[in-house]
Amino acid sequence: MVDIAQKLALVLDVGTTGVKAFVFDSREKVLARAAESLQKSFPQKEWVEQDPFTLLAVSKKVLQTALGESGKTAEAMSGFGIANQRETTILWDRATGEPIYPAIVWEDKRTKAACEQLVREHGKMILEKTGLQVDSYFSASKIKWILDSVSGARTRAEKGELCFGTVDTWLLWNLAGNHPHVTDVTNASRTLLFNIHTKEWDEELLSLFSIPRALLPEVRPSASDFGTLSSELFEGAIPIRAVAGDQQASLFAAGTKITFGTGIFIMQIVGEGFQTHPPLFTTLTAGGNGEAHFALEAKIEACAECVTPLIGHQPELNALLDGFAAQVAHFIGELPIHPKELVIDGGVTQAPHLKVALTRATGLPTREHALFDGTALGIAKLLHL
Repeated sequence: MVDIAQKLALVLDVGTTGVKAFVFDSREKVLARAAESLQKSFPQKEWVEQDPFTLLAVSKKVLQTALGESGKTAEAMSGFGIANQRETTILWDRATGEPIYPAIVWEDKRTKAACEQLVREHGKMILEKTGLQVDSYFSASKIKWILDSVSGARTRAEKGELCFGTVDTWLLWNLAGNHPHVTDVTNASRTLLFNIHTKEWDEELLSLFSIPRALLPEVRPSASDFGTLSSELFEGAIPIRAVAGDQQASLFAAGTKITFGTGIFIMQIVGEGFQTHPPLFTTLTAGGNGEAHFALEAKIEACAECVTPLIGHQPELNALLDGFAAQVAHFIGELPIHPKELVIDGGVTQAPHLKVALTRATGLPTREHALFDGTALGIAKLLHL
């Protein structure tokens, strides 16, 4: 029997450059942590891809390692949750589970020109429905590109033979029993296809991007029933009870927060009232009760890949961090609710100069998240609702 008072949580955090798994206790203390790196491929300029099966294999490996190192059994876990890199787009065969194309990563810009044309013609309507500016960053234009570029894909999609998913959906389909085709509101809200007022896939947006409705997953709240982990992974059933995009997961654990990882992401919860505030995105995040609230977000695309080559070269690294801090300060000034402090997480927060630079640039006290893997902590908190 599971001791419900313990509420042990198994969490998977699938980022862009690595996958981590955690076992948390009921006080959200890390009992075990495992990590493996991920590779990206660049088949053409501004194209960024990953292998969906590698995402799956590495996820399974770190989950098994973390559970083994915790000394706990699957039966002791009261819940499992996923935080994932958002917008990354995967299409696969519903019958065989075979991807029809590599995962197109959120950073990919192959559809940039098509998106610029859409901005001119439909940008206002899309912004009002989704809270997002049209950008190749989001999933919709990636889906359309695959349907237009892979032979027979569009016909198969219209017949319901294909599935689309962001990384969470792909993993749930493969890790859970009976192959559920599901996602959560935070990931759906990053596709440019989801109406964040009605919290449903939007027919006008689907028509605009020429995307068949049959391709899309069912959308559920971030804290809800997503099925059960397959017995092929562990001996013992673990209920899947939380899914969120990585930045929204981190935000759930912090309030206003800044993540310094592959990119820099500044987010603030603004409550139940929709508002647009360009140049920030409006998106959905999990509120204190697990239901969806609105949040604002800004992104600075390049971070960790700029920091890594400068490790050991302190003057140059400090200058780079000062530059990041100045960009963050600009976006902090755009937030409608002025924060009293900055909460930061992500691997780059281990650079000692970062907090100094941020405090100097923003005039705000800066503290690190209780766990620099704030995305995983957010999922643990969702599991413990």
